[in-house]
Amino acid sequence: MSLALNDLLICCRHLEHDRATERRKEVEKFKRLIRDPETVQHLDRHSDSKPGKFLNWDAVFRFLQKYIQKETECLKTAKPNVSASTQSSRQKKMQEISSLVKYFIKCANKRAPRLKCQELLNYIMDTVKDSSNGAIYGADYSNILLKDILSVRKYWCEISQQQWLELLSVYFRLYLKPSQDINRVLVARIIYAVTKGYCSQTDGLNPKFLEFFSKAVQCARQEKSSPGLNHVLAALTIFIKILAINFRIRVCELGDEILPTLLYIWTQHRLNDSLKEVIIELFQLQIYIHHPKGAKTQEKGAYESAKWRSILYNLYDLLVNEISHIGSRGKYSSGSRNIAVKENLIELMADICHQVFNENTRSLEISQSYTTTQRELSDYSVLCKRRRIELGWEVIKDHLQKSQNDFDLVPWLQIATQLISKYPASLPNCELSPLLIILSQLLPQQRRGERTPYVLRCLMEVALCQGKISNLEGSQKSDLLKLWIKIWSITFRSISSEQIQAENFSLLGAIIQGSLVEVDREFWKLFTGSACRPSCPAVCCLTVALTICVIPETAKTGLEQNISEVNRSVSLRELIMKWLIFYQLEDDLEDTTELPPILHSKFPHLSLEKILVSLAVKNCKAAMNFFQSAPECEEHQKSKEEPSFLEIEDLFLQTTFDKMDFLTIVKECGIEKHQSSIGFSVHQNLKESLDRYLLALSEQLLNNYTSETTNPETLVQCSSLLVGVLGCYCYVGVIAEEDAYKSELFQKAKSLMQCAGESITLFKNKTNEESRIDSLRNMMLLCTSYLCNCMKHNPNKIASGFFLRLLTSKLMNDIADICKSLASFIKKPFDYGEVESVEDDTDENLMEVEDQSPMNLLDVYSAYSVSDANESGESQSITGAANPLAEEYLSKQDLLFLDMLKFLCMCVTTAQTSIVSFRAADIRRKLLMLIDSSMLDLTKSLHLHMYLVLLKKLPGEDYPLPMEDVIELLKPLSNVCSLYRRDQDVCKTILNHVLHIVKNLGQGNMDNENTRDAQGQFLTVIGAFWHLTKDGKCAPTVRVALVKCLKTLLEADPYSKWAILNVMGKEFPVNEVFPQFLADNHHQVRMLAAESINRLFQDMKQRDSSRLLKALPLKLQQTAFENAYLKAQEGMREVSHSAENPELLDELYNRKAVLLMMIAVVLHCSPVCEKQALFALCKSVKENGLEPHLIKKVLEKVSEGFGYRHLEDFMTSHLDYLVLEWLNHQDTEYSLSSFPFILLNYTNLEDFYRSCYKVLIPHLVIRSHFDEVKSIANQIQEDWKSLLTDCFPKILVNILPYFAYEDTGDSGMSQQRETAAKVYEMLKDESLLGKQIDHLFISNLPEIVVELLMTLHEPGNSGASQSTDLCDFSGDLDPAPNPPYFPSHVIKATFAYISNCHKTKFKSILEILSKSPDSYQKILLAICEQAAETNNVYKKNRILKIYHLFVSLLLKDIKSGLGGAWAFVLRDVIYTLIHCINKRPSCFMDVSLRSFSLCCDLLSRVCQTAVTYCKDALESHLHVIVGTLIPLVDDQSEVREQVLDLLKYLVIDNKDNENLYLTIKLLDPFPDHVVFKDLRITQQKIKYNRGPFSLLEEIKHFLSVSVYDALPLTRLEGLKDLRRQLEQHKDQMKDLMRASQENPQDGIMVKLVVSLLQLSKMAANHTGEREVLEAVGSCLGELGPIDFSTIAIQHSKDSSYNKALELFEDKELQWIFIMLTHLNNTLVEDCVRVRSAAVTCLKSILATKAGHSFWEIYKMTTDPMLTYLQPFRTSRKKFLEVPRLDKENPLEDLDDTSLWIPQSESHDVWIKTLSCAFLDSGGLKSEVLQLLKPMCEVKTDFCQTVLPYLIHDILLQDTNESWRNLLSTHIQGFFTNCFRHSSQTSQSTTPVNLDSESEHIFRGYLDKKSQRTMLAVVDYMRRQKRPFSGTVFDDAFWLDLNYLEVAKVAQSCAAHFTALLYAEIYADQKNMDDQEKSQVDSDS
Repeated sequence: MSLALNDLLICCRHLEHDRATERRKEVEKFKRLIRDPETVQHLDRHSDSKPGKFLNWDAVFRFLQKYIQKETECLKTAKPNVSASTQSSRQKKMQEISSLVKYFIKCANKRAPRLKCQELLNYIMDTVKDSSNGAIYGADYSNILLKDILSVRKYWCEISQQQWLELLSVYFRLYLKPSQDINRVLVARIIYAVTKGYCSQTDGLNPKFLEFFSKAVQCARQEKSSPGLNHVLAALTIFIKILAINFRIRVCELGDEILPTLLYIWTQHRLNDSLKEVIIELFQLQIYIHHPKGAKTQEKGAYESAKWRSILYNLYDLLVNEISHIGSRGKYSSGSRNIAVKENLIELMADICHQVFNENTRSLEISQSYTTTQRELSDYSVLCKRRRIELGWEVIKDHLQKSQNDFDLVPWLQIATQLISKYPASLPNCELSPLLIILSQLLPQQRRGERTPYVLRCLMEVALCQGKISNLEGSQKSDLLKLWIKIWSITFRSISSEQIQAENFSLLGAIIQGSLVEVDREFWKLFTGSACRPSCPAVCCLTVALTICVIPETAKTGLEQNISEVNRSVSLRELIMKWLIFYQLEDDLEDTTELPPILHSKFPHLSLEKILVSLAVKNCKAAMNFFQSAPECEEHQKSKEEPSFLEIEDLFLQTTFDKMDFLTIVKECGIEKHQSSIGFSVHQNLKESLDRYLLALSEQLLNNYTSETTNPETLVQCSSLLVGVLGCYCYVGVIAEEDAYKSELFQKAKSLMQCAGESITLFKNKTNEESRIDSLRNMMLLCTSYLCNCMKHNPNKIASGFFLRLLTSKLMNDIADICKSLASFIKKPFDYGEVESVEDDTDENLMEVEDQSPMNLLDVYSAYSVSDANESGESQSITGAANPLAEEYLSKQDLLFLDMLKFLCMCVTTAQTSIVSFRAADIRRKLLMLIDSSMLDLTKSLHLHMYLVLLKKLPGEDYPLPMEDVIELLKPLSNVCSLYRRDQDVCKTILNHVLHIVKNLGQGNMDNENTRDAQGQFLTVIGAFWHLTKDGKCAPTVRVALVKCLKTLLEADPYSKWAILNVMGKEFPVNEVFPQFLADNHHQVRMLAAESINRLFQDMKQRDSSRLLKALPLKLQQTAFENAYLKAQEGMREVSHSAENPELLDELYNRKAVLLMMIAVVLHCSPVCEKQALFALCKSVKENGLEPHLIKKVLEKVSEGFGYRHLEDFMTSHLDYLVLEWLNHQDTEYSLSSFPFILLNYTNLEDFYRSCYKVLIPHLVIRSHFDEVKSIANQIQEDWKSLLTDCFPKILVNILPYFAYEDTGDSGMSQQRETAAKVYEMLKDESLLGKQIDHLFISNLPEIVVELLMTLHEPGNSGASQSTDLCDFSGDLDPAPNPPYFPSHVIKATFAYISNCHKTKFKSILEILSKSPDSYQKILLAICEQAAETNNVYKKNRILKIYHLFVSLLLKDIKSGLGGAWAFVLRDVIYTLIHCINKRPSCFMDVSLRSFSLCCDLLSRVCQTAVTYCKDALESHLHVIVGTLIPLVDDQSEVREQVLDLLKYLVIDNKDNENLYLTIKLLDPFPDHVVFKDLRITQQKIKYNRGPFSLLEEIKHFLSVSVYDALPLTRLEGLKDLRRQLEQHKDQMKDLMRASQENPQDGIMVKLVVSLLQLSKMAANHTGEREVLEAVGSCLGELGPIDFSTIAIQHSKDSSYNKALELFEDKELQWIFIMLTHLNNTLVEDCVRVRSAAVTCLKSILATKAGHSFWEIYKMTTDPMLTYLQPFRTSRKKFLEVPRLDKENPLEDLDDTSLWIPQSESHDVWIKTLSCAFLDSGGLKSEVLQLLKPMCEVKTDFCQTVLPYLIHDILLQDTNESWRNLLSTHIQGFFTNCFRHSSQTSQSTTPVNLDSESEHIFRGYLDKKSQRTMLAVVDYMRRQKRPFSGTVFDDAFWLDLNYLEVAKVAQSCAAHFTALLYAEIYADQKNMDDQEKSQVDSDS
């Protein structure tokens, strides 16, 4: 031991001397020795090394403690009653002792904190806690605690959770029981510091401390002054911010408890501003927690209570008064005061207004509980004071009008602005005009102009708000327009005012954005003259204007007044360009040294460049929109960081399921293609001018350049402007990227950048030159902002590539060298050699750690001891207790260094996909050298920052690093984690920064040793963190970061092939570790894990062809679900046993939310686990008490995302499975009555049973639970046997397949067969169904077949022995359907079993079905209905397989005729498949591709069968089939071969088929494409077998094809070919045109135009609409202008109506023919509901006597219609009698104006309602018409066809003209209303003052379809022969109408000739009336 230390040791021992004088001497010596340099050096060295025998600072401190103890005891034992001087000397002695402790701690810790935290803290805490010592030393030791322990980061990190809790308890007790000895402000400051540490460093907070805070607030109420209250409330704010995450309800209750007290303190005590600030923050925080994101009701996620509502009103009242006081103080105070109120108070007031303002409540009486004194509070007889407060927008408007003083006005303008900005919906439509009137009146009253900015900001928010409103009434729009014009005018006039220019431009931009005012020419002049300079607000406003408005081409200047100057109008675009680039500098460009604003102002990224390039493009608006719609880079999207509490508000909303982010993740479709820029043409002269101006600007800069004076920022800004313009040129396709590099602009940019680089070189030699640092920092930030490292194609990306090319190798190397220089330029606090030795020790120790076990990496005892020794004083003196990553502790040089580092990282990552002038690998190597172990000292704040920057920025997200560089980057990671493992803030930051590294690790070659090394290094660190987490040594923030890290690991390695954590020698795959966080003790961690659980079910990297995420294998998904569910359940069980404990109310609620969130995410992302997840929810209602309303909220959103209209539909689709699983629970509690039917939206058991008995009863029957069946029957008051009868088909499905199943020796199957046999025997018993079972079997056979088919589940991985055709269309991940389900071979066996059991022993089930041919139709329709009802792609695929299975069976038996239904079946299947093919998605996912392939396969089979067995059956469908298939060859490469094979079969293989030959001839030509070559040649050989066609023949050929109306796309190729023919034969076209004009009636060109227009009409709202319309347009374009009057005379009558007139004289038979024709066509429609209705109508019509008569007559014709209708014909002798509706007053139902005049409903609803009203009226006689209601309920077009016949039939029975009068009145009323409306709209444009109701009515009239429908009725009736009429003229008067009004409506519908005809009828009628009148007059 050295002599110095020996002296100290002797001195320390003598400190315990019994004599006080000796001790006093030794103390002086002690003080001298502990500051002696040699002694200090030895003590430091011994303290830094491992504990040994040598004297160190801790040993000395122990001696000191003994001394203090001795002195204290002496003082305690001294006589109490002594003189004042003795007392004074004792006090002095105590102070000396405290000073000695302080002095010693300072000496020991001056260079680094060397005293052990635990010992120091324990000593101080013991002293303070000891009541006797506390009085003596309490204040001094508390000071030491605050300044020397709590402000030292090392100690901060070493304090344990228990110690933090103890500190809080001790100091709260001191605060609540104040003594004279300790200053309460000091105690409050300690409480604040300790709370901060407790919240940031510990694992979980204890809510019991809320009681302390509550007591502190109550104490403050009783005291006049509350010293330290601001610190205590600040501590409370910190505490509840963190605590609320886990204990939201408890924190809300605390708010309800203490806020009234705080309100009292505010009003009754005189508070200083700092305390008010803290209280405002606390109020604000409570509002965020009660009302996250402004939620107003409990249903939307708010926490509400009556008490809280009362507090809100009181708080509102208090703040209104407070704002008034602030205004008063401003008015009467001398000197200048700020007229604005602080933002935090305004924000609080806006949030409160949002909560308390209610359109229905204008004023309210409130209890002012906070004005009550404490004494009154305890006396319950004293009532709270009550007072009336005003609420709503009236309050804001009153305050804006009440006073003209700015101090009164401005706060309310601020409040209105904030309220509208944050909650636009809070401004009701009705308040827009009144508020605008007030604001527009305030605007001109500028006075000193202080209020004007606030008025303008408020107006801007109102403008933005109005722009989002779509439901304003006409009159309101008009009023608002006048106000906005006035505001625009005032704003425009004051635009030149510098003080308010930003606000003015923002307001103009908002007005333009909302299209509130038409922009005039004057507006554009703002951007051409000197009225204002280019600024950020001006440029933003110009951007909006160019995006929304069309810019005038010229600026009308004064020159134009002179006639000789007319042609010299100046281009407005060029003027704007000059204004932007030069702004008043153009005259003296050569001489000026002043810089234009474009070079020294901040503008949004690339905004100027986009404007300049758009101005040079001809279609400026389109170009600007093209730029605006470009995908944004994340780098440039990042705005200021949002307040951290927003994240917690989101968490609250997630917990209440008012925010479900997992549903809003957009499923990408197709790789992000950039929009086509083809079509942008440029004004060449403008582009040249722009280039010239930019070159001149850069030339000016270069000419004035000197390396000493020119600011490098300006050079960079100009350079980036040039490349930005080039980037925008490239983006719109004006120039190619290769040409841009050669352009003069790029060369100039290069020169500018070289000059900028010189400033870097200069700085490199003088890195300590302070003056240059700021300039260089700005330059670095600018350069970094111009780089873009995202993968999206946009202007930023292109410009970034150009900018990167400007960076020279010298510049980059200079910056890298400066970085190296700055990194090593750090003053070190102590001897270098000493640090070296410590670092050697560190490395050695770490090597030991790594050798032992990866787990020891972060072990508290191994690595941390090193870091203790290694903490440098410099590190501590900088950071203290603050985060070592806090930027404020970095010098300017440090910040420049970090900015340069970020810039280099960005360059290096971005350079991987660009051509650059520097070697990126060299720069990367230089960067990695900075973290070489020889240079890196992680105890230094700057080096820690440096490493974290490299960790985050160097591995780009989309640009992987070479793996050897990843290894270098990861080398210091374990060291830094070891060093800072106790510092939770640093640990969190490290974990957040390593996310990009994870992506790099997943992209390397997995077999490469480097990759494995890098992965191993990284996973060791993550494993260590996980281990610390399990031991409770990581704060929640670190665990959140760890979960994010594991989530990223799962994304990189979803199968956990390499992502395996090795902890304590055991391996844990990450996909097993991840679910464990669902049971974490922190809510945010659990919710994050639950939200991210989809990573265990989907591969986030891989997508299928539709860009949907690829699902993981089935086993992985099922295991993941089991693990996740068990973990979430485990978390539930931890708290459920003490559910009654109110402390655990929050925890229980949160755990339930986690369980629900986890299941909801699985439900949404995993089709194979969907049913399991749903059942887990049902179970959780029972077992875990999950709230049904929350589950329903989730399920409604999920089902909506799946495409279900209602929650019930979604749940019902899975109900079979849910009930089965529920009943499978042996537990008696799982009875059917306990099933959570509330999830299906049923309110009671009876509703559930009544709606779902068909699902429930089969499950009960198969279990032989007939008692429960009876119970259900009793509940719904039905006969239980009739319920069995209803469910019979479904019951058999649970029985028959087991009888047919082959005996495979499976014991489970044998048992099920026994059960089925037993149940069947019971059913046959007389007490159940008995003998009627056979009858039920036969009568329900089609339903039984459908039910059996619906059980199909063909797994994709069937064994070879049972592989079927359907296996090709199945996938491994196809979810199983509801049970029971069977493979196709079992279903076929069951069909065979049924046919064998049939008494006639038919060969197949089809023979039985053929006995009633409509069975096929029923089955096919039932399958289609199932397909139509679902949006689930997997279910759709399964139903298509069912369809394939059944149709394949039918095709095998087609030659038998299928009981006469063969033709119907073939056509039905063909069109069903065609509709299915046409509904294909634009991009296929795996399952939809299989479905599509299945359709093509089945269509191919149908065609082959039809050609083989059915002769001419395919003839009429060939065109539709071929026309549908052709587009698939180009669109769908996946099925190209399959489709081509079918086309070749139909056209080439069957070219000699006698039935198909003529049809092939009539086909539209195949495209001129290599894949169609053979098909095209074959078809053309047949078509032109007699030589080439003339144009006339080509047109006739085109017109000869008639195609089903709903498939116009099938004519697309024909249209394209027709256009080619018309283009090539213009000479022949002239002759045809001439012939058509001479004979318009039969002209071929007229027929062609009519046909083309008809095609375009048909195409509307159908597949391929756009392509068909474009093709029709091209043909009409080739024809050129035509005299359309000749076309108008071609009356397109209904062909079936004309044919009916030819065939039948009897009106009833005519109508039967027309209806059957329409219904027959309807049978091939896509809509299943329409087809079903058509079937019902057909069966009914054909069953009537008239229907039979028609059949007998019409079967003699050659029309094949009856062949298709064969299945619907009944052979019964008894005809269907249609009962006549006899009503007392049949006219009454139709005598309703609202029925005849469309109200707010659409045309479709109106026409269906009207038609059904006729059918229900009882006025019809025709049987066939009476039977049409099913069709009229579902099909609009059918109603339009039928309506004239309904009216005709009624009028034919009208003997007393009562019907005629009624119908005339209402039809006339219809036309009169239309006429009124059209006349109103044609008047002046002054807006009509309409109320909302009339607004709706008029909206209905605007539908021209309704008008045309009624015109068609009039037209039809006019053509019918009236009974007893004399002339054709009389036939026009079936109805008594004013034909002039009818004519006007016809004219408004563009039926001009019809209008002329009706006008003539009106004139003739008027003449006849006038003649009769004059005749009567003359007679009289």
